[in-house]
Amino acid sequence: MIKNIVFDMGNVIIKWDPYYVVSQFSDHCEYYLKEVFQSHEWLAYDAGTMSRDEVIDTIVLRIGEHHRSVVYNLVYYWYKHCPMIDGIDQVIYGLKEKGYRIYLLSNTNPHFDEYKDTLPLFEVFNGIYLSAIHRKTKPNAEIYYHFLDLYLLNASECLFIDDIDINIKGAISCGMTGYVFDGNVETLKQYLENTLEK
Repeated sequence: MIKNIVFDMGNVIIKWDPYYVVSQFSDHCEYYLKEVFQSHEWLAYDAGTMSRDEVIDTIVLRIGEHHRSVVYNLVYYWYKHCPMIDGIDQVIYGLKEKGYRIYLLSNTNPHFDEYKDTLPLFEVFNGIYLSAIHRKTKPNAEIYYHFLDLYLLNASECLFIDDIDINIKGAISCGMTGYVFDGNVETLKQYLENTLEK
C-alpha cells in the first residue's frame, strides 16, 4: 500500500526549460545552453562535487572572462525563471490532506533553499532530498536506497514521480512504484486515483 509520494522537481513541480532560462539573460541561447547547463560543471554542481563559485570560475576560464556576467546570472538566478507547473500544487496539497507523506527527490544544487523559500508549497513536504547535499544522483541505485534509509521508508510504500524514464526505472529497480510524468496534470490525477485506491 502506497503511503509516501515522492516527487522530482524539474518538469514535475516546476518548469525546467534551460533554453528559456538562458533567453532571459542573453540572445546567445544555444551557446550558453551548451556551455553552462549542458556542461560538465553543471552536472558536478548538481552532484555536489563543485561549489557554485567554482562552477562559474571554471566555465569562465574555459570560455572567457567577458562571459562572466551571463554565466554568473545563469548559475545564481536560474530559479527565478522556473514557474510552477499549473495544477501540481493542488495535487500535492490534496495528497497531503488525505494523509500521504510528501517528499522531494531531485538532482539539483545545494542552493535549493533560495528557490524553496519562494514557494509555500514546499512547506508541506515531509522531507527534501537534494543530490548535491548527499553527493548522489539519479538514476544510480545508491541515491534511492540512501533516500529510503534517511527517511526510514519502505520502498514498497513509495510512489516516485519523475519526468525522466531512466530515473523511474532506477526507482523501480529499488522496489518503489514509479510514474513517468509527461506534463499532463489531469492524467497524473487519474493515475493517482486509480493507483492509490488499491
